[in-house]
Amino acid sequence: MTGPGDNSKRIGGSHVGAGGGSIDPVTFAVLHNSLKSVVDEMNLTMFRSAYSAVITEGRDIGGAVFDARGRLVAQGESDLAVFVTMLEFSCRAILERYRGDIRPQDAFILNDPFVGGTHFNDVGIIKPVFWQDELVALVAIVGHWPDVGGSEPGSFAPDATEYYREGLRIPPIKIVRQGKLDEGVYQLILANVRIPEEREGDIRAQLGAATVGEKRLLRLIEKYGKDTFVQCMDEAINYSERLLQQEFAAMPDGEYRWTEYLDQESPANPEPVKVHLTLRIRGDQAVFDFTGSDPQTRSAANSTYSGTASAVFVATKSLFPDIPMNHGCFEPIRFVMPEGTVVNAKPPAALSAMAATVYERVIGVTFGALAQAVPDKVMACPNGLINLTIGGFDPAANRYYVAYLFSEGGFGGRATKDGSSGLVSLYGGGARITPVEVFERKYPLLFKQWQLRPDSGGPGKYRGGLGSTKTFMLTRGEARLTALGDRERFPAWGLFGGGSADKQGLVLNYGKDNQKNISLKAVGYVIREGDEVTVFGGAGGGYGDPLERDPEAVLEDVREEYVSIQHAAEAYGVIIDPDTMTVNVPATNRLRAELRQKRLGGGQL
Repeated sequence: MTGPGDNSKRIGGSHVGAGGGSIDPVTFAVLHNSLKSVVDEMNLTMFRSAYSAVITEGRDIGGAVFDARGRLVAQGESDLAVFVTMLEFSCRAILERYRGDIRPQDAFILNDPFVGGTHFNDVGIIKPVFWQDELVALVAIVGHWPDVGGSEPGSFAPDATEYYREGLRIPPIKIVRQGKLDEGVYQLILANVRIPEEREGDIRAQLGAATVGEKRLLRLIEKYGKDTFVQCMDEAINYSERLLQQEFAAMPDGEYRWTEYLDQESPANPEPVKVHLTLRIRGDQAVFDFTGSDPQTRSAANSTYSGTASAVFVATKSLFPDIPMNHGCFEPIRFVMPEGTVVNAKPPAALSAMAATVYERVIGVTFGALAQAVPDKVMACPNGLINLTIGGFDPAANRYYVAYLFSEGGFGGRATKDGSSGLVSLYGGGARITPVEVFERKYPLLFKQWQLRPDSGGPGKYRGGLGSTKTFMLTRGEARLTALGDRERFPAWGLFGGGSADKQGLVLNYGKDNQKNISLKAVGYVIREGDEVTVFGGAGGGYGDPLERDPEAVLEDVREEYVSIQHAAEAYGVIIDPDTMTVNVPATNRLRAELRQKRLGGGQL
């Protein structure tokens, strides 16, 4: 939909439906919550039946219900926001491409980021729901497959210049035709992935979960009637749209700009990559204009249109937790995204690093711009995602394996409180960190350390949440290690005087004579029995002047081992007696006065 005077557009047109609500409020509330419960049951089916640990334990999935036009209606409690917001693009693509050829009991499979997805590892199943031969809804569920082929175990290739190295690209295609599995499609997929028996289990788990969703929706339609069911979906969307419009209308009209950088363009070019946003607030609408962002890279650090839009939706929606997430949250937002840029890459751009690079920078510039309009609602920059894959042959188990590990970190400080520590990424809120015991049972890995990282959170009146440190050892054989991550040069930043967090990193044999920085761009790095890998997960930026932080709060951080005594003095100007573990108030007052004076003299804190 083209806007006046620019090339901005939305992902869909204006809504049509019951709108003002002939459905009574009680029925609406019950039915709308029932839709969420349907998704929760789909998710539970996945957790209990999939083969991959990252799904069953890590819960790296996303499910949702959509109306007959492909508009997002409801999600569950465990769904990753990154998946839910992009699934609408996939649903719309299927409705468009298969117009007139969608039948009851069909099911589609896809993982194509250029259609609507993240990277090839995130595979979606979408199933239409028919009532008396009329398409009334769709159900969809995405799961992260630890491998989809490609040049490296785990399908990550941060140095790829084209996506062909990153595994199997699956456009929207029928995998089930009127209730019958398409063996050709099924076998083609399994022939192009590592550990096909695991992928087979994941496919069947997703198909089962989608079928559960279909059956539950049909029961709701039978109970409430098709017209009431459709009215509920329409009103849910309209309700969220009205609420977000009210939030935009309350913001000062204006233009707000923010710029972020990726660590490097590619292995051949160490220059940073710019992601730039101009946010325009006009009444109850917002335009996110990414003009000025750098061209797409010759590495896997790229995003597609749907990926960038998803990051904007997730970041914006996070400021307003009381608004139900659905298509209504998309309607007041328009985009300007020049093609061929790092935020709207075109084929054959590589994309496997998208979630750990560009997606996060889009969240960052969205927060940075919105902080100028609503400073009390925005947190400082959160940690960056780190993805690791470890693939090899286990001689004891006599089998090949691919392990997938993602890292937790800290969120940014806010206007009223410190950032939280030890969380997965903002857009992966439903995910869980896979337990150590699961890794050690399934793979030849032994974890020797897993803890929060002292002094890593950005200093501020409200401190950034802490990052983490974890160390694991390869116990048998040899393996190939690949990493996707960033913020080794540009750590999470602070707001309104808050400091940046500590940098992220990946080190082999940390603290030993053969220590080596293998970096978060490692590709197929060979590790051998006895090698130890240490992951330094990111923290959040600080919010507000650290010299305004309550000294007693700093003391509590020291007691909890979140902050060292030395860091308390250097970052916060708070002197703590190590013997009595109390604040030396006179010394603290003197030091803070000196630090403030140093600022006035042009020095740096």
